[in-house]
Amino acid sequence: MSRVVYIALLVAGCGHPSPPPRQAGTSHATAVPPDAAVAPLPLDRDLPRLAERASKLYADLAAAFASAGEDCTAAIARLAELRGSYADVIAANAQVLHDGRAADLEAALAAHEDARSASAKAIVESKTMAACAKDRAFTQAYDELVTPP
Repeated sequence: MSRVVYIALLVAGCGHPSPPPRQAGTSHATAVPPDAAVAPLPLDRDLPRLAERASKLYADLAAAFASAGEDCTAAIARLAELRGSYADVIAANAQVLHDGRAADLEAALAAHEDARSASAKAIVESKTMAACAKDRAFTQAYDELVTPP
């Protein structure tokens, strides 16, 4: 046998042995593929994701106030919509505060500081805040969205 053919057979024969045939009635655990989806952590345990969602909440709130203008009824409706859309953020924030991890959340929020500051400025300086700040229904809806329990 030529040396090249012998080496080719040797290389082809090397590798992983084929698995033994499965016997009926036995079960083998299957390995999880490396690209399998991993369940995300709960939002209150994934502070970078919570910080990102919280920053988005404030941006959406600023946009809601910009569109509502001085119409307090429209602003209250938008606050209720946002409260529904961001219920996970509200609950996670409350849990983080309850657990005494506010400083950890503040550290995660630091990555979004510029966006949060711009949103906060737009919210505070909005026509909606100027027109609706003394409206009890507005302040209650606003507090339910952004004030920790």
